[in-house]
Amino acid sequence: MTVDAPVRPADLWALRMREATARAPLLRLFCVPYAGGGAAVYHGWADRLPGVIEPWAVRMPGRDARLHEPLRTDLVATAEELADALAPLLTQPYAFFGHSLGAFLAFETVRALRERGAPEPALLAVSARNPPQQRTYEGCVHRLPDDEYLDVLDSRYGAIPPMLREDAQMRALYLPILRADTTMLETYRYVPARPLGCPVVAYGGAEDPETSAATLGAWAEVTGAGCATAVLPGGHFFLGSSREELLGLLSAELLRALVP
Repeated sequence: MTVDAPVRPADLWALRMREATARAPLLRLFCVPYAGGGAAVYHGWADRLPGVIEPWAVRMPGRDARLHEPLRTDLVATAEELADALAPLLTQPYAFFGHSLGAFLAFETVRALRERGAPEPALLAVSARNPPQQRTYEGCVHRLPDDEYLDVLDSRYGAIPPMLREDAQMRALYLPILRADTTMLETYRYVPARPLGCPVVAYGGAEDPETSAATLGAWAEVTGAGCATAVLPGGHFFLGSSREELLGLLSAELLRALVP
């Protein structure tokens, strides 16, 4: 009789997006999705990043392969869980990329890893989100009735598919995920701490009303290693519409971060 090996937390929280090869990658890139998103947000990235970069998609509880797990609503506590899970994978240089909500989650995960004595990443890349010390995301949108809640998100981001309004089964499945992530964003409170020791690069969309070159540049206040910014065509979800340009810039930054 064989006994199945227990599932490692790393296997739950992170999905390798490219098959392992005999040659170890030079850097692992952990990609954190936006509110309501899953690992599929980063589908196709592995084909467009340099071969020396090994991309991993962060898998959040309560969706995809983790649908049976409770949703999380506390951003810092979730970052601590993620840090504990990823720590065994940090056997070589690594970096984070996070879009929107994922930017804050990546930032807090880096801080949690530092508290655990882990080396800091070669790079923290954040996207479509102003820095955490700017209190611009407070509110009670997550408490609104369903239809009002969807109206607000649609007016802000223009990303609510009609099916979510029209299909009761889809709404029952997806709306709790979206609301939990919105709760995570709106209840998150930044606590000042020692600046990061890794460089930060912040990306934004030219038509995104929530960010600007100036506000993205304020990510420099949370690191002692410098911050670069880039504004790309598109709105809040330029991650999709300007994917090729974004991945070109990100690839260059990752390779640059590997040079001592």
